[in-house]
Amino acid sequence: MTKSPAPISKRTLVGIYWMILGCASFAVMMASVRYIGPELDAIEIVFVRAIVGLFMIIPIVMRSGFAALRTEQLPLHALRTLLAFAAMVTLYYALAVTPLADSISLTFLIPLFTTFAAAFVLRERVDFARWFATGVGFCGALIIVRPGLTDVNPYILLVVLSCIFYAGTWSTIKILTRKDSAAVTTFYMNILMVPLCAIPLLFVWRTPTLDQLLPLTTMALSGWLAHFCQARAFEEADTSAVMPFDFSRLIFGAILAWLLFDEIADKWVWTGALIIFAAGYVTTRLEAKKP
Repeated sequence: MTKSPAPISKRTLVGIYWMILGCASFAVMMASVRYIGPELDAIEIVFVRAIVGLFMIIPIVMRSGFAALRTEQLPLHALRTLLAFAAMVTLYYALAVTPLADSISLTFLIPLFTTFAAAFVLRERVDFARWFATGVGFCGALIIVRPGLTDVNPYILLVVLSCIFYAGTWSTIKILTRKDSAAVTTFYMNILMVPLCAIPLLFVWRTPTLDQLLPLTTMALSGWLAHFCQARAFEEADTSAVMPFDFSRLIFGAILAWLLFDEIADKWVWTGALIIFAAGYVTTRLEAKKP
């Protein structure tokens, strides 16, 4: 007689809920940037997101008082902010002229690029299984882009470049959170992002119209909510339990792309995205099992 599978714990179900909500928020954020990107510069969009994020994180940090903001890693916080700035700007420039589903599909490359960062920057030992999964993931990216078989949108390469910067951001966060809390690292990223945007913002600033304020606000709040929900998901449940639901980012994104922009992802995007996601999931699970 076969043994029935163990029931899913309540905390795991809660973690899955947070992951799905986070994926929906991420898709809304990407769709908002896709909507407003042709009208406002990416640097201005990043600036607005940083300001809103700062106001959201300050009350959380202040519960522990100003002493909680002390850090011995300010240069690393600055590097993380610079990498995050480059990641968001390149992604937002690409989103303005790239189909939404294509962009979301390629963001699944981030865990794979993180493998390179772990090996060559953090000097971690990367086993064959992780390298193999990374190679498979990049084959999935080639299926989406299809160089030589179709005209390659040059802006799609900005999404790939953004994934490289995001991988660098993830790697610095991994070091930062050894001493500083997630709330503190988020606080420093947002507060350092404001002056980082200030100088280039002088050349690209356009005062948002009333019609642009709604998508801008939606972008900033959904971006913050996506990070919050993901953190809660990993807090409630094991990575292996919630990561399969990360693929819902593409499902939500494809629905929004169809409703808002009349964009329909073709079979190659779905095929490539599934391959990249599977490779990234394997990489993430192997990382979680490390002692």
